[in-house]
Amino acid sequence: MADRRVTEATENLDGTELVGPGRYPLRIQPAAALMPGTADAKRLLVAWYIRKSFYWMAFVGIMVAALVEYFRHPNSEIDLAVPSYVDEPSIMATWGLFLLAIVVKFVNGWVALGLAVPLALAHEPNLSPRTNVGSGIGRFFDRKHVATAFRSLRWTHHVRQVALERLGPTGHKVGKLDTILDVVNLASGVLAFVVIIVLSSITAT
Repeated sequence: MADRRVTEATENLDGTELVGPGRYPLRIQPAAALMPGTADAKRLLVAWYIRKSFYWMAFVGIMVAALVEYFRHPNSEIDLAVPSYVDEPSIMATWGLFLLAIVVKFVNGWVALGLAVPLALAHEPNLSPRTNVGSGIGRFFDRKHVATAFRSLRWTHHVRQVALERLGPTGHKVGKLDTILDVVNLASGVLAFVVIIVLSSITAT
C-alpha cells in the first residue's frame, strides 16, 4: 500500500522536479538544481572552479608572505603576524595574494548565491504562502534560505556532472580541471608548508 502511494506521488515527476523516485521513497534530482539549457551549467562550472582555486591562491599567498618576510629580515625568525606599525603598502606587498584569495572567495560565494535565486523562485509555488505578521521580510529570508540551499546543492559532484554532460565534448575536457586543481591545491599546500619550515630552520640557526 505504501509503495503504491509512493508510485502515485512520483509517477508525474520530470527532470524539473526537485525530488523523484530512488532507492528510498524520494531522492534529490541533480538536474533540478540547474536551469534549462547550457548557460546556467556554464555559469555554475565557472563559479565552481573559481571557488576551488581559492586554496592554491591562499597557499601561494602564505608562501609569498613567508618569502617576503624572510628577505626583508633575513636574520630574524619568520613571523607571519602583521605588526601594528607596518604601513598599508607593506601589508599589500606581503599579503596581497592571500587577501585577494579571500576577496575572490567572498565575492564568488555571493555570485553563486545570485545564480541560485532563479531556482529558488522557480520552486516557490511549491511552498506554502506566509500570511503572518512580518510576512514580507519573512518571504525575503525564506527565499534567501532556499537559494542558499540550492547554492550548496549545486556545489555537489552529481549536479556538476549533469552540468558537464550538458556541455557535451567540451564538458568532458572542462571536467579535467577538477583533477588539475586537486593536484595544484595539494602541491601548493605542501610547498608552502615546506618553505615555511625551511625558512624557519634557516633563521633559527
